[in-house]
This record gives sequence, structure tokens and C-alpha cells, in this order.
Amino acid sequence: MFNRKLEIIDAHTHFFSYEWFRHFLNLARERFSSGGVEALAARLEWELPPRSPRELGEKWVQELDKHGVSKQVLFASKLNDAEQLAVAVNAFPGRLVGYVLIDPKQESAREQAHYSINILNMQGILMFPAMHHFHAYDENVYRIYEEAFANEVPVFIHFGQFNIPIFKKLGIPDNVNLKYSNPLDLKEPAKEFRHLNFIVPHFGCGRFEEALDVAAECKNVYFDTSSSNSWIKPPLTLAEVFKKSLEILGPERLLFGTDSSAFPRGWRNEIYDQQVQILDGLNLSIQDKALILGGNIARILNLN
Repeated sequence: MFNRKLEIIDAHTHFFSYEWFRHFLNLARERFSSGGVEALAARLEWELPPRSPRELGEKWVQELDKHGVSKQVLFASKLNDAEQLAVAVNAFPGRLVGYVLIDPKQESAREQAHYSINILNMQGILMFPAMHHFHAYDENVYRIYEEAFANEVPVFIHFGQFNIPIFKKLGIPDNVNLKYSNPLDLKEPAKEFRHLNFIVPHFGCGRFEEALDVAAECKNVYFDTSSSNSWIKPPLTLAEVFKKSLEILGPERLLFGTDSSAFPRGWRNEIYDQQVQILDGLNLSIQDKALILGGNIARILNLN
């Protein structure tokens, strides 16, 4: 087990349950009708998760222990998968935190959010405009903001470049429409719901300047640092992205994340190493690094 000097809370990981695999098997049934989920996992070069979501949760806790990570935020990575995720997070409440995925265009979206937060103990709402084809300022999205505000949970909303690798690997259409992916769409909602916390992943994921514009005006907008940030192209570097983000948001509004998702890769320690090296190079104080690596998400989610 790693001996971490600071508490590490990963604010961005995915819970790919056995039911998640079955969902994609149904989408690609022509390719895997005979092989089942085992063939699907082999095609993806991923380890098939246990059928029990509790066992998958336990596997993630063991991974956290292995790497010296205190807690992780796990996303229900398909609609209606919060029931699966809830089994895991409620089995390990001190280690795992769940967010529910919501499509605000669905008639029952607000009820789904209310149920997931109040019954399933989800602690955040996850939305993907490019996947479900809505603008962050659309009227029907406001009812989700209202529900999040009423329950004091953050809204995680993905902008910028968006691709779902599993769709490409399986040769099925992903239905992504990037016209819904401009972070500027969030400016008015964030101003109106100024006491609601919004999280934009991957520094805006290729719409960095627009995301910075929103964050500069809206102090309730946070960035997460997750994944390899492959959207960054020379001469821009990840170190420069961190530097500019710190200038606008300060260390109080950056959330460390890895975008870890599946086994056998498990928790992405290389993402941690790269980002800590950058923070060290920027000469951040130990207190500021503690905020980014865990303190900020702990405050937002009231984990302490």
C-alpha cells in the first residue's frame, strides 16, 4: 500500500457494473449473440466484473487500499444503473460515493433524481448534454438544478469533446452531438443557481477558454482534472492548463480525478503521479495541494 502524505479523494471514476456490460451486449447483440458478456469483455480487453455490485464495490475498496486512496466518487455510467451502484456505496459508505446519471428530457427525470438522492443515497447528479441532446440552459434542465439545490448535491455536467470508446470498439453509433457541448451554455444557469455547485470535468475537455470564461464569472463552477486530458494539443500543455486554471479558479475550485473505470487497469496511479508532479512544479503550498487532491470534494459533498 502506498503511504500518501495527503488524503486523496478521487472525484471522477466510473462504476461499470455487470448490468452495464449486459446493457452493451444488448446494443451489440448481433456481434456477441453467442458469446455473451464474456465475449464482450474479451473484445474490450477488460475484466468482466462480478455479478454482485457489492463485490465490485469491495474490489474498488481493495484498489483504494492498494494505492493509499481515501475515497472515490463513482458514477452510475448508464441510465437506471444507480440501483446497482447504490448497493456498492451503501455497503462501503466511508469509502465510496455515488452520482446518478440523469437525462433531463425524460418526463420522470426529477423524480428519478429525488429517488436516487433520498432513497439510494446518491450524492451528486451527472449529466451529459452531448449524449442526451439538451442545452444546459433548457427549461427542462432547470427542474434538475432545482432538485439538486433542494438536496444540496452538486451537478456534474460534461462539455467539450465527448466520445465513448466502447461504442467505437463495438462498432455501434454513439449518437453524440457536440452542438450541445459548449460550456458557455452553463453561464446563465450557474448565475441563477449561484448557491448550487457545478462541476465541469477535464478542464472543459477542449473548450478550455469557454470553461474559464464561465468559471471567472461564476464562483460556483469547479473544474475536475481527470483523465489523460488528451484534448490538449501543443503548444498548450497540461502544466499550462493547471496554471491558467489556478489563476482563475484558485486551488479552492479544482478537484482531482483520474477517470478510472475498469479492471484489470484499476485505479490510474499514473494520472496521480503526473498531476502531483505538475502541482509540485507550480510550487503550490501543501495546504493548496491538499485542497485539490481531496479537500475540495470533501467540502462540497460534506464527507467530513
